[in-house]
Amino acid sequence: MRLAKYIQQCLENHLRNGSRVLDATAGNGYDTLRAAQLVKPNGEIVAIDIQASAIKATKKKLTEARLESLSKLIHGEHGTIMESMNYDAYFDAIIFNLGFLPGSDKKIITKANSTLSALEQSMRLLKADGLLFVTAYRGHAGGLNESIAVRGWMQTMREQSCPFSWNILEIQSNFKTDTLLEDSANKDSPILWIGSKTALNLPKLPLH
Repeated sequence: MRLAKYIQQCLENHLRNGSRVLDATAGNGYDTLRAAQLVKPNGEIVAIDIQASAIKATKKKLTEARLESLSKLIHGEHGTIMESMNYDAYFDAIIFNLGFLPGSDKKIITKANSTLSALEQSMRLLKADGLLFVTAYRGHAGGLNESIAVRGWMQTMREQSCPFSWNILEIQSNFKTDTLLEDSANKDSPILWIGSKTALNLPKLPLH
C-alpha cells in the first residue's frame, strides 16, 4: 500500500461533516479533493501551493466535483502564507506533500526553511486533537535535505516537555513492493510522519 492511500484512510477515520482541513501543498489536488468530500457540506478546505499549475489543477477537480464553495485556494509559499493566518487551533488536519509537482517545473519546489516555518505555524493552527501529515519525497534535488530538516523538527516535537510532547509516528514506503515500513535503509524512499498533540488514533498500519 502506498503512503498516499494510507493517509486517505487516516483522513476517512478522522474527518467528518464540518471539519476543517489545511492542505499546505495542494499538488495535483487529490488530497484536497478527498478532504473536501469528507467534510461536506459544512466543512472548510484551505489549499496552498507554490506552483500556479497546482492551484489550477486543484481548482479543476473541486469544480468538477461541485465542491469549490467549500474551498479557498492560495498561490504562494506555504511558510509565509501560514504565518499570516490569524486563527488558532482551527484545523482538524494539516497535510504536507513535499516534492516537485510531476510534469511541472522541477526547479520550483518546497524548501527546508519555508517548510520548517510552516511546520512551526502548524503547532498554532492545529486543534488539540488534530492530525498533522507530512510526506517527504526524497528522490529529487533538495528532497533529501528537506526530509532531514523535517525529521529533526519531528524529533524535537517528540522530545519537548513544555508545554507537552507530540505523539509522532514515522513510516517509510518501499516503492518496489508497496510495503509500508517503520524503518527503511533506502534513502530515496518517501517518508510519512503523522503527528498529534494528543494520542494517535489511526487505522491499523497495513503491511501489503
